[in-house]
Amino acid sequence: MTGQDKAVMAALSSVALFTGLPDEIIGRIAARSRLERCRAGQTIFTQGAFAASFFIVVEGWIKLVRTRPDGRQTLLTTFACGETFAEAVAMTGGRYPATAIAATEVALARVSADALRDEIAARPEISFAMIAATAQHLHQMVRQIEQLKLQSGDERVADFLLGLTDKELGSADFTLPFDKRVIANTLGIAQETLSRAFARLRAFGVEVEGAHVHIKDISCLRARLERRSA
Repeated sequence: MTGQDKAVMAALSSVALFTGLPDEIIGRIAARSRLERCRAGQTIFTQGAFAASFFIVVEGWIKLVRTRPDGRQTLLTTFACGETFAEAVAMTGGRYPATAIAATEVALARVSADALRDEIAARPEISFAMIAATAQHLHQMVRQIEQLKLQSGDERVADFLLGLTDKELGSADFTLPFDKRVIANTLGIAQETLSRAFARLRAFGVEVEGAHVHIKDISCLRARLERRSA
């Protein structure tokens, strides 16, 4: 097994879609897939193209953009490290319903849909993992809709920032994963609203300077957010 095969196999093994599958099956899928690195702004696939592959984000962020009939574009969602995307449309042999673009420098595992279909044909129980992954994406979309409907702009921004750190206690310092225009679009608010939210969050121990973020007390910010959302 090559170094790239091992890297792809590690990516496959890390996501829920392949949890519990024997190593030999994952290895065969990895051998027919590949690891790719893309620069920020690079197109991964275009809306309407035949979906022969789906993807796992190994590093960085991906944004999914849909072009409307009038030519305007709408940001649908973003995907971060450890998330999969386009698996349902690839497995059904359809066409990508939107364009995927690297929001930052990214590393992706491009997984062959044919490889997975061949394994499912041999072991139909694998398809249950696909159902679970699709349900997970649906849950994420429902959560995004809930945020848009129920949370204020400040709450959406605070929730987004908390999601960028794995820490539960103490302070946190990190860099915003992509530019503020993309963040505003992701959260369904105007860029000016995002800037005002950053300013208001200073009262809760959040400092944003350029792309750098400092949260003074994570648990305190999370508690305030939960109280306001209750």
